[in-house]
Amino acid sequence: MQTIVTYWEGEVSWLERLSAASIVAAGHDLQIYSHDVAALRGQGLPGTVIDVREVLGPNPMADLYRRRKSYAFYTDYVRLGLLREGRGIWSDLDFVFRQPLRVTPGGTDYVFGWLNPNRINNAILYAPAHSDLVSHYWDAITAVPIRVPWATGHIRVKRGLEILLGRRFPIHPERLAIGPRALTHFVRRLGLAHHARAKPVFYPLDDDDAYRLTEPDDGAARALIGPETVAVHAWRGKLWSIGRNAPPDRSSWLGRRSRELGL
Repeated sequence: MQTIVTYWEGEVSWLERLSAASIVAAGHDLQIYSHDVAALRGQGLPGTVIDVREVLGPNPMADLYRRRKSYAFYTDYVRLGLLREGRGIWSDLDFVFRQPLRVTPGGTDYVFGWLNPNRINNAILYAPAHSDLVSHYWDAITAVPIRVPWATGHIRVKRGLEILLGRRFPIHPERLAIGPRALTHFVRRLGLAHHARAKPVFYPLDDDDAYRLTEPDDGAARALIGPETVAVHAWRGKLWSIGRNAPPDRSSWLGRRSRELGL
């Protein structure tokens, strides 16, 4: 069974525990990369904890995001760094797996899914280590000065002016959209969009529907999750932003899954 790789820093909540347990229950080897290996190991997640610096050494753009505590953007570098090393299939640690995720080892499989008709998300991602997708994407987001052909016209113009003024690093790096927007750009440019899984496979619920996963009546969530759904993205950021960060009701979809996994 394939290895699932991910990254985590800081305190572990019930959702990360559920995600990790579901990945292992699906039969995957789980590797969690972190800067503070001892602290994460001490929190008792299943899987192996590995120092992220084994795969992502000093990198000007990645280090810029980390200094600014923009961890979501820093994670984009970790994600691609792990793919470049052939470490496994990437999954954010807020996916709840329902079945195994299979790719052909050493083959030409790609794993990513549509979030909506215009955007491929990167919360689950796999591409062969030496593929054009990985190399083109990595080269683009690590370049100094960074250029952003995937960004909106407004951001491209602003970044172009910054470069003309000699600014090697962007004034507002968080506006560069180096995640799903950039991935979608390269997938389309390289003619790989046909590999994208249908929305219900990984993203049966939009972020605005994430609350349904914590509702005591799990009917609304179950209505959106079909037999083709491999893993459910629980949208941690959205749940936390609306105050749903406490362990969910035991009869909710997430609560029921937690009970099934003995949590």
